[in-house]
Amino acid sequence: MDSTLNRWSVSEYMKHRFMYTGQVPDLDELQAEFVGIDQTELVEGIAEFDAIVGTGGVQHAEVD
Repeated sequence: MDSTLNRWSVSEYMKHRFMYTGQVPDLDELQAEFVGIDQTELVEGIAEFDAIVGTGGVQHAEVD
């Protein structure tokens, strides 16, 4: 696992993706982009993005 990947990596990726395309990445895209990331970090990054942008979350944001 790449220990440099964390919630801030996810949040920043989501922020940039949203700013440039107007679309919130879905969970499948995030998991493909952040292979090996701890799932807690992924969920926390999504939550951080949502707290800032207020988009209502990511489709399929439930992680098993």
